[in-house]
Amino acid sequence: MAEIRAIDETRPLKRQSWTKAGPVVSHLDDREIFELEDRAVATIADPTPLGLWGLATGTWMAGTVIAGVFPQSAMVAVVPVLLVFAGLVQFIAGLYAFRRSNVLAATAFCCFGSFNATAGIIFLLQNRGILAANGDPVVLLGFLLESFAFIALALAVAALRMNTSIVLVLITLAVGYALGGIPNLANSVGQGGWEVIQAIGGWFLVASAFFAYYTGAAIVVNSVWNRTVLPLGGEA
Repeated sequence: MAEIRAIDETRPLKRQSWTKAGPVVSHLDDREIFELEDRAVATIADPTPLGLWGLATGTWMAGTVIAGVFPQSAMVAVVPVLLVFAGLVQFIAGLYAFRRSNVLAATAFCCFGSFNATAGIIFLLQNRGILAANGDPVVLLGFLLESFAFIALALAVAALRMNTSIVLVLITLAVGYALGGIPNLANSVGQGGWEVIQAIGGWFLVASAFFAYYTGAAIVVNSVWNRTVLPLGGEA
């Protein structure tokens, strides 16, 4: 016991360091931690464009249906995109972002990838008549949309430290989810004034997709050209 106590007393005290991966509590000094973080960034390709384009494609297509450009029955055509590119692929991009020590991108892509896959399954079940397109299931879908509106808003606040482009992606996404979910909460999808609120939410989702396409393009183009060709309004 005396030997164990002596060994413990020689170990440096744990300290908390803040990184893009989140708070790190360890015996390592800040320099070692930042070197490890830099090594993770330098050895893993940036998955952000892939995640953003997956998010953009699913959000844009679903947004046009929510905005009323296409009838609600057309949502079943979006299901494969929501499940694969906007769902599974975006989720995988999030896992690589975790490995690259980017907690913002990782959390966003894993959250929104899961959301899109879940929404796709719900739309498919509704189309097949397995899940009712009115009543309690619709209200619960509203809960899901409002939950992700909060997640997008929280991530937008975090992105204020990064760049304007990501903030625009997330803030328009938050508004789109929030407005799109209000008619569901009222169990009045496609009825009267609720239809207008839903349509506005749909167009905010389309706007979010536009910003996501641009941001992904900017990161890829700037990386290949090794300079800022398309500005992001801050760090990548």
